[in-house]
Amino acid sequence: MGFSSRKSFKAGPFRVTASKSGLSYSAGVKGARVTRRSDGRVQTTLSVPGTGLRHSTTSGGTSRSTTDGSHATAAPTSAPASAPTGRQRRPGAWYFLIVLLSAGVLSAVPFAHAAARLQRRDLLVRAGCYAAAVVVFGALSSLAPKDAQGHAVGAGGNLLSGLSVLLLIATIVTACYQLVPLRREVFGLAAGPAQPAHPATADPVVAARLAARARRDEARSLAQTDPVLARDLHIGRPDLSREYDDGGLIDLNHAPAVAIAEACSIEPAPAQRIVAARQELGSFGSLDEVFVFARIEDGTAALIREYAVLLPR
Repeated sequence: MGFSSRKSFKAGPFRVTASKSGLSYSAGVKGARVTRRSDGRVQTTLSVPGTGLRHSTTSGGTSRSTTDGSHATAAPTSAPASAPTGRQRRPGAWYFLIVLLSAGVLSAVPFAHAAARLQRRDLLVRAGCYAAAVVVFGALSSLAPKDAQGHAVGAGGNLLSGLSVLLLIATIVTACYQLVPLRREVFGLAAGPAQPAHPATADPVVAARLAARARRDEARSLAQTDPVLARDLHIGRPDLSREYDDGGLIDLNHAPAVAIAEACSIEPAPAQRIVAARQELGSFGSLDEVFVFARIEDGTAALIREYAVLLPR
């Protein structure tokens, strides 16, 4: 029998275990826990106390040798010959890791970070909602009657404990779902594979329009990553003198009504409603706010969406 040792350290919802096979750590509460094993695999366990309902999934992991000389291997995959040898960076992946490893307790953090990067008030509201959900979860957990070992007792205890776990699961699932498009927006990631070239690019008129659309996409990306530089370049301000070609964008948070109507090829009335709504709100956080508060019809909204950009005020 070989020598073995195991030591575990616990601090609140976090637990670290050191053993001969390596270091593993986990985070969570009763009913929801995410564990990263020493072999690199991540196990997520969700359960409803008092009901016997339990769900566990395991993902990831790499090949490693065991102490008896055998090999534990992951399912074989066929990698293309041109695949890069190094690990590819996944910017913004920590958004999901912090939600999962904290068992939803820190779900508000990615939304607060995104709000700071994009200067959007609606993301701050989301962060506050997730923080409030965690407070409600803690209140339900503390109200549930428990025995000396910390287990829920009685029908009321099991009910409150079950509700708290369901709330936590809903928080994790909802946060991860909302973070998928938000991560792309914050870190400038492409939403999908590059599309093939347009079949009509041989036509000079079509080619010019597609080139202008590409410049608008580039200018929008610049405005998201560096709004100060975008403001200095007067992106979205055709009413000001400038040298940078943004492809015809219009900044709905700053441009006057006349410039909005001309850039988007719309009637003056909806452009004036946009400016009036902007003065009332202070600034727009998203195009959906523009269309709702300015009462923009669908046909006009499609034209505005093609050319609009929102720089922070």
